[in-house]
Amino acid sequence: MDYMTKGTRRFAFYIAVIVFIGATYIAILYAQGYKYSAQEHRFIRTGAISLNANADAKVFVDDELSGTTSFLTNRFSVDGLLPGQYSIRLQRDNYSSWQKVPTVQEGFVTDFPKVLILPLDDENLAKLASEAAEIFASKPTPTPTLTVKPTPTPKATINPTATPSPTPTEPFVLKNKVLTWQEQGGEPQELAKNVAGFIVSESNKKMAWWTFNNELYVMWLADTDYQPAKKKGDRELVTRFATSINDIAWFRGDDQVILSFKTGYRIVEIDTRGGVNIIKI
Repeated sequence: MDYMTKGTRRFAFYIAVIVFIGATYIAILYAQGYKYSAQEHRFIRTGAISLNANADAKVFVDDELSGTTSFLTNRFSVDGLLPGQYSIRLQRDNYSSWQKVPTVQEGFVTDFPKVLILPLDDENLAKLASEAAEIFASKPTPTPTLTVKPTPTPKATINPTATPSPTPTEPFVLKNKVLTWQEQGGEPQELAKNVAGFIVSESNKKMAWWTFNNELYVMWLADTDYQPAKKKGDRELVTRFATSINDIAWFRGDDQVILSFKTGYRIVEIDTRGGVNIIKI
């Protein structure tokens, strides 16, 4: 009887040790960002979604309230997400909504650092319309063709046989609906056809154009240091519309483009991951 009692205790001790080791192992995995996937029957390293908005708002993940953006930094993040697609939405009363369905990758943070939501009550809509009109009224018009200008020379040293020297010109040229790009010392490169117009951002890091098919494109003129990760020369179709685009301009930086239509304005984000948000004015 005593022997059986000792054996039972020894067995229970071994079981406790095994359970402890297993629990410790699982705890370490979770601490390192792993979760058990019932679909794949294994532990998978999780990912995260992070965002930075211009205003505080409620954040919904898969239609469930997950928190709010901080009133100090307007940042929000949700960790421990298994790889896959998630619906994320920002919501605030009397503001435009922002929503996407991004794909979370194993071991990575999917970051949206330039989220824009705007107040859409009557008073602020009028202010936005006025701001839009002012943007297009003050927008510079790109030179459609290259020009060559002679370099002024003092009269006392005029050389009658000298030829004029060309001055630096914009690297983008739109002629006969064809948009070309020529870097200094390089050959002209055709970017797109059937182009109606284009605009370079004030930072000279991005360029946008629209076509007569009412398509909006963006090209990156420099590598980005935030998501979405882009390299110089990358170009992308952002969206297309059913109605004619009259004009485009950059809106409050170089992460949103504002488009002019006969019926009003649209503010379009250029980050296409998980969908494109458009604010109607």
